[in-house]
Amino acid sequence: MNRFLIYNGEIVEKGEPDLFLFFTDDTLKITRKIWYGFGGIPLFNENIDLLAKQVDMLQLPVPAFLKDKRELFRITKRMLNKNRLYRSGFVFFQLLWNKSGFNFLVTSQPFSTFEFPLSNKGILLNYSGIKKYSANKLNRFPVFNESIWRAALAQNRDTFFQNTILLNEKKSICECVAANIFLFKKNELITPGLTAGCFEDTLRQIIINIVKDLGFKTLESEEIKREDIFHVDELFITSEEAGIQWVLGVENKRFVHEYSVTIHEKLNVYLQEKVK
Repeated sequence: MNRFLIYNGEIVEKGEPDLFLFFTDDTLKITRKIWYGFGGIPLFNENIDLLAKQVDMLQLPVPAFLKDKRELFRITKRMLNKNRLYRSGFVFFQLLWNKSGFNFLVTSQPFSTFEFPLSNKGILLNYSGIKKYSANKLNRFPVFNESIWRAALAQNRDTFFQNTILLNEKKSICECVAANIFLFKKNELITPGLTAGCFEDTLRQIIINIVKDLGFKTLESEEIKREDIFHVDELFITSEEAGIQWVLGVENKRFVHEYSVTIHEKLNVYLQEKVK
């Protein structure tokens, strides 16, 4: 059951609002998928803050509803309850500006599981030919990366690679498409630093903190090169939208599957605590 959505602050049934505005070419759109589960929306506030920062960076007036997180959470949770979505899934926020003004839409997408998504199958990565510029201060925000990500994925059409690694102008690793990348080498977690030009997902710092709590060393580096991948034991990518995805291989290099399972377990504990 997924009959209800939020349109401009009101819970309505699908089919009631005219959603044509959301599919026209002259629109500026900021979107965000937020995971819900364990009876709540654990990272709701963090995601709304991220949306507000992106609106501000675009020098747009911050919509009033983004300033009242308590009311926005209440109506979002009520929409999930009306849809009888009690396990886990996404709430999908879409903010839209065009000639007619500002509109926003919130929809939901249910999962069949209770826990945060984890891919145990293993995905394959290659390297994108598209480069990022590390000094761009807007790199950390998803809205400024979406066109780059679409172009990078387009290069992977008709291949067996599920995602791709983006490098910056210094040939250092930044990220994957819509996901931060993490490398385990012996007892140390290595991930690109923000100064390398990577975007900052809501999970990025949480993963780093979990690994520290597990007793491992962590390193945020702006100098991770392609050749460093050959000396890595395990590799995984994360984002709130994609979950934790273990990487089976980068081109011809293959990796073990060990630490990401433990990190996933600890992440679920963290998210459960957030909704208490």
